[in-house]
Amino acid sequence: MIDVHTHLGSCCSWSKRLKGWVKVGIDDLLAYMDENEIDLVWLLPIPGRVDPYARIVGPELVLRVAKEYPDRIIPFCVIDPRNPKAIKKLEEFARMGFRGFGEFKVKLRIDDPRSIELYRACGELGFPVLIHMDDTYNPDIKGLKHVLEEVHDAVFILHGPGWWRHISALVDEREVYPSGKVVPGGMVERLLKEYPNLYADISAYSGLNALSRDPGYAKDFLSKFADRVLFGTDFPCIAPDGSQFGPNGSHIELLRNLNLAGDVLNKIIHENALKLVDI
Repeated sequence: MIDVHTHLGSCCSWSKRLKGWVKVGIDDLLAYMDENEIDLVWLLPIPGRVDPYARIVGPELVLRVAKEYPDRIIPFCVIDPRNPKAIKKLEEFARMGFRGFGEFKVKLRIDDPRSIELYRACGELGFPVLIHMDDTYNPDIKGLKHVLEEVHDAVFILHGPGWWRHISALVDEREVYPSGKVVPGGMVERLLKEYPNLYADISAYSGLNALSRDPGYAKDFLSKFADRVLFGTDFPCIAPDGSQFGPNGSHIELLRNLNLAGDVLNKIIHENALKLVDI
C-alpha cells in the first residue's frame, strides 16, 4: 500500500475528545507504516506556517528523511507562489531530488495567476500537484475548472472539504462536511470525467466523510473512477472522534467495507500512485 498524504510535525486536535498538540517524528511515521502494512508514503511539507492548527515540517527536512529511507519515503516539495523566486526555487527542488509538489495550501484563489505559473512549471518538471481546497485555502472548485483549462501538462490531485463536498450535485456551501445521500452529477464527478489529468485524494475527514455518507454511491463512484483515485490518510491529523488518521485505519477500512473489485482496490491503494510517481 502507498499512502499519498502524510506529514511530519505537530497538529492541534479539533476534536473535543482530545486537547493540545500531537507531535510526530520519523520514527512515529515508520511505526505507523509498519503497523498498518504501508509500504511507501508520499511525505508532504506545507508552505510555511500557513495553518494555525498545524506545524508541519518544510521541504528540507522532508528530503533529509527521504534520503535516509529511500525505499519507504517519496519526498514532495512546496513553495508559496508569492515568493518572487518561486519558479527558480522549484527548479532547484527538482535538482535536489524531490518527486512532486504539495501539499499546496495557500490563502489565494486556486486560479491565481501566480499559482497557475507554478502549476505550469510543475507540469514541465513532471511533478504531480497535490492541492488542499477549502473556503480559506485555494478556493474554489469553479476556479479549478479554469486551472484545468489553462494547464494541460500538469497532473492535479485534489483534497479537502472544498473539493469533496462537491461529490454531490446538491451542495450547501455553508456545510464543510455535508451529510445525507449523494445526488449524482456533482462537480467532482463532472470534472473527473472531463479532465484526464485530474485525480482525487481520499485523505482526512473530508474524503472519509464524502465516501461514507452514501456507500452505494461511493462504490459506484470509486469503480467508475478507479484509475483516478488515490489512497491517503493525512497522518498525523486527528479525527473527530479523537483518534489519529492513519493508525485508526478508517480510510482503508472504508475501502474494504465497500467490497470493491480487487482490481479497483489495487489501483486506489497503490497502482495509481506508482503511475504518477514511479519508484
